[in-house]
Amino acid sequence: METRNEINYTKVVLVVLFVLVIVLNIIMYVKGFYKINVETVSYKENNTISYKVFLKKNDFFDAKYLEEDKTYITSLIDYIKVNYNYNIKFDNAVSGNYRYYVLATVEANKPNNEAGNYWTKNYKLSDEKKISIDKSTEYTINQEIKIDYNKYNKALNEFKSTLGLATSGVLKVYLVVDSDVNAKGMKINVPGKLLLKMPLSEKTIEATIDSDAQNHVKEITKIVETPAQKTKKLVSLAISFIIELVVLVALTIMNRKNRKANAFESTINKYLDTYDSIIVNIDKFPTLSNYNVIEVSSFEELLDAHSEVRMPINFYKYNSRTCYFILMNDKTVWKYTMKKSDFI
Repeated sequence: METRNEINYTKVVLVVLFVLVIVLNIIMYVKGFYKINVETVSYKENNTISYKVFLKKNDFFDAKYLEEDKTYITSLIDYIKVNYNYNIKFDNAVSGNYRYYVLATVEANKPNNEAGNYWTKNYKLSDEKKISIDKSTEYTINQEIKIDYNKYNKALNEFKSTLGLATSGVLKVYLVVDSDVNAKGMKINVPGKLLLKMPLSEKTIEATIDSDAQNHVKEITKIVETPAQKTKKLVSLAISFIIELVVLVALTIMNRKNRKANAFESTINKYLDTYDSIIVNIDKFPTLSNYNVIEVSSFEELLDAHSEVRMPINFYKYNSRTCYFILMNDKTVWKYTMKKSDFI
């Protein structure tokens, strides 16, 4: 027979087990049982831009073109030949695709204020090219482009003369690169822009050409779990979940039993208190072999029989789960059996 003290002790053990499982999981995380790897891939760009400024026929320069990093007279510029060299190196082999094209942008800005833009127009100077790489640590793009300087100069002059605005004109020519590669289970996107910037003017002025190869060094990190690590974590978490679920179910069942016990005991006490004048406690279950025994299904039926027989009702508690209310006369016994299992 399970006593209330035994029930309470069992509940304490279950609660302690539940807490221990949670604490054990926390300790396992802290100690690295569920440790996961942090993979790192780094890359470095080594990009260059070179160009030559070809001149119109003139009486001042014998050379067909001028090298880079010079001062140029814009009215003598015919076209500019640019070579973009885009190079990127990874510390691990990568696979995937990269795409690139050349884009020219004409900007009409407020004088001495490039942020104050009046007008911008884009020109795509080459079709997008796509190249695949497989398990390579490096790839390089060499793209040569011929820039018709006078075309863009003319476009700016038409804008200025039509609207009568004083503007500062700039031609920007980009090599636009975009890549999607994979390494160590990571998808890596590396966008890049190599910029050549030159002034546009309707008059003969001195001008310089600026280039920005935009070299970057970057490290990319990602948390990566191996199949073995995933399996170990899932098995451990599954075992913990099952233990905690079993404990919760056991506690729920015990709470229900406690509620039954409380309802059972409180009902007995209610009958004994309410009908104290007609109920007698007995220590031994009477012998009923010589009586006609009638099993009644409720205490109320027993009360109805009592109103006719006018004999006391005997109460006998067999154990913590069963008790009897018995009404007797010379030949007949009315018996009501009350069980804990009948209470929810």
